[in-house]
Amino acid sequence: MIERTSTAIVKEVIEKDNKMAFVSGPRQVGKTTLAKQYKEHFGQGLYLNWDNIVQQKRILTDPLFFENENRDPGKPFLLVFDEIHKYGRWKNYLKGVYDDYKDQFRFLITGSGRLELFKKGGDSLLGRYFSVPLFPLSLGELRGKLTTFDEFIERLSNPSPSTKEDIERYNQLFRFSGFPEPFVRGTSAFYKRWFSEYKTLLIREDIRDATAIREISLMEHLAHLLPERIGSPLSLNALKEDVGVAFETIRDWLLVLERFFYLFRIQPFTGKLARTLRKEAKLYLFNWIEVEHEGFRFENLVALHLLKATQIWRSTGEIQLDLNYIRDKEKKEVDFVLSEKGRPLCLIECKVSDLNLSQNLVYFQKRLNIPHAVQVVHQPEVCKKIKTEGLTQWIISADRLLCSLP
Repeated sequence: MIERTSTAIVKEVIEKDNKMAFVSGPRQVGKTTLAKQYKEHFGQGLYLNWDNIVQQKRILTDPLFFENENRDPGKPFLLVFDEIHKYGRWKNYLKGVYDDYKDQFRFLITGSGRLELFKKGGDSLLGRYFSVPLFPLSLGELRGKLTTFDEFIERLSNPSPSTKEDIERYNQLFRFSGFPEPFVRGTSAFYKRWFSEYKTLLIREDIRDATAIREISLMEHLAHLLPERIGSPLSLNALKEDVGVAFETIRDWLLVLERFFYLFRIQPFTGKLARTLRKEAKLYLFNWIEVEHEGFRFENLVALHLLKATQIWRSTGEIQLDLNYIRDKEKKEVDFVLSEKGRPLCLIECKVSDLNLSQNLVYFQKRLNIPHAVQVVHQPEVCKKIKTEGLTQWIISADRLLCSLP
């Protein structure tokens, strides 16, 4: 059984801050498992799933049913609501029970991308909850430690060696994704069966049921095209031509796929440099196995590790980091830049096997005076420290770098 590091964030939100914890993430990423494990840790509580007709009826016929639960009144009681956002009045319901019972009860809410979707707009629950992201497994999480940003920066200056187990886990992630079930099973046959069902249910059940999209087959066509667009600035005009729908439709469908945790986008860094790209985002998938090209799959895997780290550090209140890429009009580019309030802190360039230092990495590090610059490579057992014009760069294996992230 994999112990998720996000559980530590849930614990702090519920037990220290006494807020509702809203856990959202991709389908089949382990939200229900996390909720049930945490309920066992909490001691006394109740798990309810809106998709269970009996439990759904219990909420509808007696909204305050939990008052009569057999419990120790001297200790708080945990209520876990799974998929409650499918209830049309879920926001008002949670607002009412939280306001009236937050001293006696604690609340954990889990859901897929629809929970993220329904949190948009006017939010009557504002101030009553904290969001907790649950992403696919990462190498650092498999180590079982919630690495802080300060620890990450420290390791950039002194990269720690990987263990044999780290390298094996990294290869397992690269081959079978970070979704718990295919990762643990570790066979191509199981992954193919799992993925076929996963993508079909995501689009034809989750998205269709929660949106007014009628041309669901065309959205499926869009989703099939996206893995080929990984790693390059995304052209919506090219996509609309390939799918055969309006520009506004492609724009809206990409937003839906993003809110349902199928894809994420990274915007260009808009620093003080002239002649840099300002508009075109780069697109990546939560399931990097869909990307057949080895180099772009590797870049996608690193992108998701970095996105997960920035979201976790935001959730813990440690630091508000932005994740971008940087590219100028002469097509000099570095894959990722981590920045705080517009101040770039770290550059990361992905190379499958090239152990020659990227000159673009040095160029942007010098121009922007960035303290940390790393070229991360797919092959193991690489750790090279380089000095260029008074600045330090590292060329290191992905398993070393990614172990330093939560």
